[in-house]
Amino acid sequence: MIMEYLVGIVLGLGVCGLGTVAGLERDRAFYPVMMIVIASYYALFAIIGGDRHALPVEIAISMVFVCLAVIGFRTSLWIVAAAILGHAGLDLVHSDVVANAGVPAWWPMFCASIDAFAAFYLAWRLLSRRVEELNRLTFGNRIRAYVEIELEAARAAERAGEPLAAFSHLERAHVLGQRSTAQHVRVHWLMLAWGLRHHKLREIVGQITRLVGAAAVTWVGLIPQGNTGGANVSAFKSMPIPNDLADLIDVARLPRQWLN
Repeated sequence: MIMEYLVGIVLGLGVCGLGTVAGLERDRAFYPVMMIVIASYYALFAIIGGDRHALPVEIAISMVFVCLAVIGFRTSLWIVAAAILGHAGLDLVHSDVVANAGVPAWWPMFCASIDAFAAFYLAWRLLSRRVEELNRLTFGNRIRAYVEIELEAARAAERAGEPLAAFSHLERAHVLGQRSTAQHVRVHWLMLAWGLRHHKLREIVGQITRLVGAAAVTWVGLIPQGNTGGANVSAFKSMPIPNDLADLIDVARLPRQWLN
């Protein structure tokens, strides 16, 4: 009996692992089709065994799982995972539910182990994708849209011949993006470009050193909160954050599901 479970687990690992490695599971239909195939076997055994009484019952049961597979495919694969796990439960009590003479004695244990493994494997993959999705939506990606608004305002001020207003918007962009290495470095680079355009030697020197610091220590959180980033203030000085920017930073730090 133990051998049936072990073989089923190994086979389940092989099928699910192949789906991941080969990229087959990138198609939403992979696990629903697996569910449909799994659900069809008991009806097939009834046909092989010539059991005319068990066949309609097996078909009716398999259609329930087929419907769940289709619904899960159309809505959420979590339904498919639950259906596969439910089929594992059916495997364990199948002989008490349907008297099907065509079912091999070893099949229920073998199928139950495959079903259970596939269900938990699919659940793990769904959770992994969720984590990956959340990781892609980092603070830096969320805050970037707000940083871009300030940078566009800086560009507009430059076009209007207002360099001080442009730098003020760069400072606001710095406050917003200084917790993200990419945005922090990006803003200091633009401040350096501003200094070069307007021949501000102090700003040029200050931004070169700040660029190095932003690239080196932002990722470990060694940043002075609220610092506006210009050479006119100490690079180590924390400053109060304007209320409107603080609100945007708070929104960007929320988990994605809170934003929906």
